[in-house]
Amino acid sequence: MTADLIGLIVGTLLTLLVLSYILGDNPLYRLALHLLVGATVGYGVAVTVVTVLRTVLPALQNDSPDRVRVLIPVILGILLLFKGFPRWSAWGNFSTALLVGVGAAVALSGALLGTIIPQAAAVGSLDDWLRGGAYGLLNGFLVTVGTIGALLAFAFTVPRRPTLQRLWNNSVGVLGQMGRLFLLATFGAAFATALTASLTVLVGRVYAVVIGLQQLLTLLGMSSG
Repeated sequence: MTADLIGLIVGTLLTLLVLSYILGDNPLYRLALHLLVGATVGYGVAVTVVTVLRTVLPALQNDSPDRVRVLIPVILGILLLFKGFPRWSAWGNFSTALLVGVGAAVALSGALLGTIIPQAAAVGSLDDWLRGGAYGLLNGFLVTVGTIGALLAFAFTVPRRPTLQRLWNNSVGVLGQMGRLFLLATFGAAFATALTASLTVLVGRVYAVVIGLQQLLTLLGMSSG
């Protein structure tokens, strides 16, 4: 019995445990979930320990300029451990505040640099639209309206009495409704893509289960091939 065969059998059994959820929540399905969570946590702890032993500790023992750079995250990590003790949990607020602040900044910059600016640049210019003829104009118009509408879909306006303000609110409302249509189309396409990918994974796992059962039956001498 080789390691590949053992892995195939174990994977087949775990797949069957997960697929047992079709019959409802049961102990076998929860066992598979516990194994998944335990393996994930164990892998994370192992990677962290290896990283600390191989990177942090040697850097702290040397008199190199990297010693100060490594010492700061070590201190923040130790302070973060105090969050597990209610009496000293306040000491962990420094590390928590840094994590939340850096995470918010990274998320904001990622949304700005990775989504809004590229989407605005994808609108193109009038010259780019004219090069594509009627199709280019139509495509540019749809991209422009979709981009503006998607951004205005999250804008909230309050009705005002002045005519110009009311006209502006109505325009924003109309564009926001159009943007919601574009968002619905985007979410629908994303859901269809995720569903297709999930079905592909399911087909692959079912095929792996069939192969695993064949190997298991062969190992037990209940099958000839």
